[in-house]
Amino acid sequence: MQFKNVLVTGAGGLLGQHVVRELDGRCAVEGFDLKAGEAKIDWHVGNLTDAESVAKAVKGKDAIVQIAAIPNIWSGTGELTMQVNVVGLYNLLSAAEEAGVKRVVICSSDSVVGYTVGEGAMLPPQYLPVDLDHPLNATDPYGLSKVMGEEMGRSFALRGKLEIIVMRPVFVAYPEMHDEIRVRSESPATYKGPMAGGPSSAGGGPCWHHIDPRDAARAFRMGLEMTYRGFDQFFLSANVTLSPEPTLERLQKVVGHLPEIRDPALYENKPFAPLYDLSHTREVLGFDAEYDARAVSLLQDAG
Repeated sequence: MQFKNVLVTGAGGLLGQHVVRELDGRCAVEGFDLKAGEAKIDWHVGNLTDAESVAKAVKGKDAIVQIAAIPNIWSGTGELTMQVNVVGLYNLLSAAEEAGVKRVVICSSDSVVGYTVGEGAMLPPQYLPVDLDHPLNATDPYGLSKVMGEEMGRSFALRGKLEIIVMRPVFVAYPEMHDEIRVRSESPATYKGPMAGGPSSAGGGPCWHHIDPRDAARAFRMGLEMTYRGFDQFFLSANVTLSPEPTLERLQKVVGHLPEIRDPALYENKPFAPLYDLSHTREVLGFDAEYDARAVSLLQDAG
């Protein structure tokens, strides 16, 4: 592990817990959250919008994994989302820079592309696969907050004191979400989640993207370990979607047409490949997903 003392914000949440477990034994980990979690680590209780509590938490850290956030459009008003995800991130990066933190790995979202949440008046991709050069067309407060957060990270990186790595995970298919995934698969047209006791609706946008939390946590750990080459961004996704139809067929069905396909061989060889170009993630971060939940989506017993 490149860094010895790491702060994980949002460490008590679903993704944060997985990241803490992934880092266990590799470095000294402390958590920051609204309340102390169950992990046997030192905890800092506070809110990202409280600059003083943030400053105390980052003191003495080599690196930060920034996960704490309003996690979707259903978890708070637009105003609250901006306060936590934008102002809160500014508080964290400012405090990190002041404290001499070397690297911050920021949890963003594929929602920055603007084709994830139906309530956000989604705009379909202009071409496939979607790479890092694709326009960001977020139209909902959550997606917009993540776009602003990424640009904020870039700005801090340009100042030369902080190394900023941005992760763009798709819908994280936690075990707690498997029943929601199954129910959606049974009747996609009538699914209005959460309908099966999950913490939120089965997500992933029209093509049902997903990533296993174990893979996501490993990617964040690799973001701490990678050789820094300047501000960088990485899409994180399983290598297949959960959609019952192949990706291009699904997109044609939902949108009514297909955008420019810049890599036809990708979808010919892997019909259920995601909309996102994962080559940069594989080549630079060195990450490739090991798991997928298609067995769950196809109503088979995933164990």
